[in-house]
Amino acid sequence: MTIFFKTILLFFLLSAKLVASPALSDESLIRDAEIEYVLKSYTKPIFEVAQLNPNSLHLYVINSNVVNAFAMGGGRIAINTGLLLKAKSALQVIGVLAHETAHIADNHVIRGTDAIEKALLQSLIGTLGGIAVSVAGRPDAGMGIMMGSQEMAMRGYLKFSRTQEGSADQGAAKYLDALKWSSLGCLQFMELLRKDDFISEQQLDPYVLTHPLISERLDFFRAHLSTSPHAQATLPDPFEENFKRIQVKLIAFTQSPVKIFARFKPTDTSLLARYGRSIAYFQNAQVDEALKELDSLLKEFPQDAFFWDLKGQILFESGKIKDAILAYEKAVELRPDIPLLHVNFAHSLIEGGNNAHLEKAYSALLRARTEEPDNPFIYRLLAIYYGKKEKTGLAALCLSEMAFEIGDLDKAEQQAKRALHFLKEDAPNKARANDILEEVKRLRKRESWLD
Repeated sequence: MTIFFKTILLFFLLSAKLVASPALSDESLIRDAEIEYVLKSYTKPIFEVAQLNPNSLHLYVINSNVVNAFAMGGGRIAINTGLLLKAKSALQVIGVLAHETAHIADNHVIRGTDAIEKALLQSLIGTLGGIAVSVAGRPDAGMGIMMGSQEMAMRGYLKFSRTQEGSADQGAAKYLDALKWSSLGCLQFMELLRKDDFISEQQLDPYVLTHPLISERLDFFRAHLSTSPHAQATLPDPFEENFKRIQVKLIAFTQSPVKIFARFKPTDTSLLARYGRSIAYFQNAQVDEALKELDSLLKEFPQDAFFWDLKGQILFESGKIKDAILAYEKAVELRPDIPLLHVNFAHSLIEGGNNAHLEKAYSALLRARTEEPDNPFIYRLLAIYYGKKEKTGLAALCLSEMAFEIGDLDKAEQQAKRALHFLKEDAPNKARANDILEEVKRLRKRESWLD
C-alpha cells in the first residue's frame, strides 16, 4: 500500500477517526512497502561494508520535488521523490545512498541537544503510519496522518561542511568498490546536477548548495573511475528493474494520471505499462479498469507480494473489505519479513469487524511492532483492538504510546494517566505508563530550556 502522510502541524485521533487541520502543506511522507524494500535492498549491503548494522537502517521517502537526500543519526536516511524521479538508473540512486551512508559511518551528522534531535526525528517519525485514513474528506487519495516534516529546517540543520562532503564522496567510492559495484552512478548523477549550476543561486536545489562545487565532485569521481577495477561493473539483476518499477509507481501516485496514460499506450502490455496504468486508473477512480490491469499482472506473476499489496489497497479504499483481506493476506504470506504488509493486513482485518479477524489482526500488529516500534499507527490499531476487547487500560496506554511518538505530549500524558487508573493490577504496563509520564516531563523541561 502506498500511503501519503500530509505534513500538517496538528492532529488529533479520536476513537477510530482522524480529525486533522485542513492546512495541508505540499510535502508529505510516503510509506510504501515496495519502495522501502527496494531502497533498503540497495542500502543494506552498503551499510554492511561500512561496518554499520543493517538492522539500524531507517529510510524515509519524502514526497517533494526538491532534489535532495540527507542523513541523520541512528542510521536514518531521508530521500526525496524529486531525487528518485530525477535519477536515470538504480546505479545513480545507489551512489547517493552510499554518500549518505558515509556521512553516518564517519559521524558527520551534526548533533545538537537531545531535545533538538528529538524534535527533528519526531517531525519524520510522527508521520509514520501504515495505512491510509481519511483526511480533509479525501479517503480515496490514500492520505493520512500529520505533523510537519519542516524539511526546510531539517535541511538547514543537516548541512555539512565541504570537507565532510568530500570525505563522504570518498567513502561512497570505497564502499562501492568493496561491493564490486561501479561508482559510475555517482558521476552520472553529478552530471545531472551540473545542469542546475547554470540557473540562479536562488533556484539551486539544497542538494547542490550544501555540497562542494559540482566540478570538484565530477573531478573526483572521474579520477576514481579511471583507476577502479569495477568502473564497468553491473549491478545484481533485479536492481535496475526494481528501480524502474518504483519510479513508475511514484509517477503514477504523485503526478497526474494523464502522464501515465500518455507514456503507456493501451497496446503496451509490458509489466511497467500495466503497473503504471493500474495505479493511474485507481487514482482516476476507475476501479474496474485498475483491477483488470492488476489481475493481468497477478496472473503472470502470482508470487509478487507487491502486486497483491496494491490490489489490497485498491479493494480496501473501494470499500471491498473482505476481498482486501484476502489480497493483503496473500501479500503477507509471500513476504512475511516486511512489517508494513502486516500493518496493512491488520487494518483490513480490524475493518472486517468479526472476532476471528480481530485476533488475526492482533497477531499481525504484535509482529509488526517488533520491527517498527516507533510506528504510531500500529499503536492506533492496537488501541482499537483493545477497545473492542473492552480492555480500557491497554487501549489508553496504546493511545499514549501513539501520542508520544508523534510528539503530542499533552495527549500522551493524558492517556498515560488514564491507563494508570485502569491498570491497577498490571505491573508491567503500569511501569510503561509511568515511563511515558517521566519522559514527557523530561522533554517539557528541555523545551522550556530551549525557549
